[in-house]
Amino acid sequence: MLLAGKRLNLNHKMEPAPAKAQGSLDRILNAAYTNPDIKVGILRRECIGKDFFLKDAEIVAKGLLGCFLVHQGESGILSGKIVETEAYLGIDDPASHSYQGKITPRNKIMYEEGGTIYIYSIYGVYLCFNIVVSKKNDPQAVFIRALEPITGKDKMVKLSGRKNTRMLTNGPAKWVQALGIDKSFLGTKIYGNGIFILRPDVLPKSKDIVSAPRVGIDYAGRAKNWKLRFYLKNNPYVSRK
Repeated sequence: MLLAGKRLNLNHKMEPAPAKAQGSLDRILNAAYTNPDIKVGILRRECIGKDFFLKDAEIVAKGLLGCFLVHQGESGILSGKIVETEAYLGIDDPASHSYQGKITPRNKIMYEEGGTIYIYSIYGVYLCFNIVVSKKNDPQAVFIRALEPITGKDKMVKLSGRKNTRMLTNGPAKWVQALGIDKSFLGTKIYGNGIFILRPDVLPKSKDIVSAPRVGIDYAGRAKNWKLRFYLKNNPYVSRK
């Protein structure tokens, strides 16, 4: 649904996750949700920093799979595992908001440094959440399409109005609503105080990552067939297979 540049090698090696003595992240996140004495700052020390987001979109889109996106807001700590992403490569990508170097009031955030959050609305109602990547003025981005709910499912049900947990976060606008994210995050950093991403204890193996064409970009000509959508194989929260 969004951005483009040069074609990259998708068979890169992802960085290993750092060892965590505290235990698995999903257990820690759930403990933090149920026990307010556990400070979110402890988790933030493990968050993915700026340097990761200065890489090209294809690398970041694959590297985010299996990571935990955490939002600490009025509803407490809500989190989900990233299971589906799309890469938009910059000014040469016909599917991108920044195609041919276009700059508008809506997309100007894409020209900021990697790690900046880019949120836009569709149909005037639904919000789509993206992370700007690469260096400043190289308007690439990664679109987060789907999460697997981890922490605070009861709060997510209330925020979204969906009682079926399988439908809470299996789409771009759905997960944004379920985690209570709004446009106030536009232009902020993904490694900020209220929102951040944690690398998992064990990264997905290459054989467990599926590459497919992006969704909803039939207008993009040759780019509509580029396999720049990545998802975790057999995960039930992927928006579409």
